[in-house]
Amino acid sequence: MRSVMLVDDEPLIVKGMQAIIDWDQNNMQIAGTACNGLEALAMMDEGPVDLIITDIMMPQMTGLELIREIRERSPYTKFIILSGYEEFKYVREGISLGVENYLLKPVNMDELEATIKHMQRDWEQEEIRQIQMDQSWRILRNNILQRWANETIDAKEFRERAQLLEIPMNKSNYCAAALRIVGDDEGNDPQKIHLAGIAEKCELLGNQGLPDGCGVICFPDQEGDIMLLFVSASTEDRGGWHLQALSRMKQAVAEVTGARAWGIIGQSESTYLGFPKSCKSVKLWLQNHLFMEGDTFIMQVESEEDANPYQEKPGPAMEQFHKLLRDGEGTEVDRFIDEVFMVEGKECCFPRTPFFNSAIQLMLAAKELEKTPDYGEIFGPLSRIHTLSKLKQLVRKTVHRTLNTYHTAEKTYSPHIMSVLEVVKNHYQDELSLKTLSQRLELHPNYLGQLFQQEVGTTFSDYVNQYRIERATHLLLYSDKKTAEIAGEVGYWDSTYFYRQFKKYAGVSPTELRSIYMKK
Repeated sequence: MRSVMLVDDEPLIVKGMQAIIDWDQNNMQIAGTACNGLEALAMMDEGPVDLIITDIMMPQMTGLELIREIRERSPYTKFIILSGYEEFKYVREGISLGVENYLLKPVNMDELEATIKHMQRDWEQEEIRQIQMDQSWRILRNNILQRWANETIDAKEFRERAQLLEIPMNKSNYCAAALRIVGDDEGNDPQKIHLAGIAEKCELLGNQGLPDGCGVICFPDQEGDIMLLFVSASTEDRGGWHLQALSRMKQAVAEVTGARAWGIIGQSESTYLGFPKSCKSVKLWLQNHLFMEGDTFIMQVESEEDANPYQEKPGPAMEQFHKLLRDGEGTEVDRFIDEVFMVEGKECCFPRTPFFNSAIQLMLAAKELEKTPDYGEIFGPLSRIHTLSKLKQLVRKTVHRTLNTYHTAEKTYSPHIMSVLEVVKNHYQDELSLKTLSQRLELHPNYLGQLFQQEVGTTFSDYVNQYRIERATHLLLYSDKKTAEIAGEVGYWDSTYFYRQFKKYAGVSPTELRSIYMKK
């Protein structure tokens, strides 16, 4: 609600304006009244008001003098001038001072109300512009902070931008932290959360009740985490204020989104130049760990060993698993998967690598039973999985989808299609086309293409690409060959085309696949 001050040495006029105009209806309230300019000026010490309606001719200080004084103190206050004199010099000076309107006494209330409504529209537009300016400023700051954290900004450019965007560079302690928002089975999807808005709210809460010289800046990163910059003027911890602030923000995220959030605090650095290093330790920790379901937690990264743990874990007994798959023992398959992902103790997080490797081995074993495996079902969701239970859920879903199709009645292909499939199996490295194969089988290419799609359920080109991607996947995971070499071995002589096709059918690039499946 906007605030209004009425200033006039005639009490009847003040009372009349208070009573005649429905201020509530105009979303305004009378903040005070004064009988001269000096009295009004003293009242402004208690706080600015949005609108002052003032007479011009008053004892001790005129309305125009009052306007000049208040303009210096409160540049956003608006003014309406009242006068019993129709003198051009008052009108001209009022216009030069930027008043909204100049009204003669007795005041025409319709004109006054029209002026107020016009000002309401101006205020609304100003608010919209201010919001847009704030959002633009925040978007720019988020972008600079992301580039700073990733070390993709020139040092000189960062210093210039930091000064403009009020990013502190002269503190004694810099520390990165992250809030990772994790969805659950109730439909809370972190991908649909407005991270910028959540980060803004976290920053407001995080800065409440901090020790002197301390501060928090929050910004979303491109991986869906909310990154935090803790700064302080002292190298001392001061009672763990980082933990207290992060705990408040973590709780707020859970309340606003309905999703769980984990908090990770990185190592402290003595200058702003060390912030990217602290960010890396946090992101590395998140990259290398899986969480348990249940309560959220806050973890502090103390060393590089914390961020990059190593855990010996025997892989699954694949011969036994292959047999269970061929036998179609769904219950036994589930029991086998449960044992692979069984953990002991009450740890809240585990090294990611051994569990991811086991998961990929199990899912690839299932895919080997499919005639046209879709590797996107495996590798696409992996980058979005952060909990052990979600990983086990993905393995079960993938394996059961294969079992449901593999153990249905075996499809019998016609001799022509059997010949085509045999050629693909033995010569997938070569250039293959329906035209060449149709000549060998003495069939029209169009007829062979229709027959292939009818019996196999996909086009010939899709089948060949999927088969090649299957062979490439095995080479990427189980050999040290370079990607370009693998592309040639499976029939792609253009590496760029191979990358595009691999991404299309596997859901990730060859490089991303190898980074997901990290053999220790």
